[in-house]
Amino acid sequence: MDMRTARMLAGVGLILGLLGFVPGAGWVLSLVGLILFLVGINNIARIVGDQNVFSLFLIPVILWFVSVVIVSVAVGGSVFMIFSGRVFSAGATVILGTITAVVLAIVAAVYYVKAYRLLAERLSMPIFNTVATLYKWGAILLIVVVGAVLIFIADILAIVGFFTMAEQSRST
Repeated sequence: MDMRTARMLAGVGLILGLLGFVPGAGWVLSLVGLILFLVGINNIARIVGDQNVFSLFLIPVILWFVSVVIVSVAVGGSVFMIFSGRVFSAGATVILGTITAVVLAIVAAVYYVKAYRLLAERLSMPIFNTVATLYKWGAILLIVVVGAVLIFIADILAIVGFFTMAEQSRST
């Protein structure tokens, strides 16, 4: 696969990933986007000759899936606890599941920052350093709405970066 196809897959994947809010089909669009993004990143990593690029993007995806499972189990288990009269245990389960998911999200953000910094270095594209910085501050400020906005802006800049990427990249 050439760089043009790889960058298009990654860019389109990110766009579809941002459409997760669409009622009904959002989760399907996000999942397809995630797969396209990972395929694109994997091919970019092969072209630049550094599989760490792909690995650093894959780890947060795995952590995201783990956190979704943890929150789902916590919420589902708490429903059963409420029906069995253990309301305090149900609340504690939801809180513990949420804290675990937040910790995993922070770890995932750290990997995204490393991944975008490495991508910026391997492709000689400073826009990906900007994306990494926005992800870092977005993760730090996620407790406030500002963090989500910064991460959204980071995703938009990453899309711009992928679509403006040169056909040929230097391999280091």
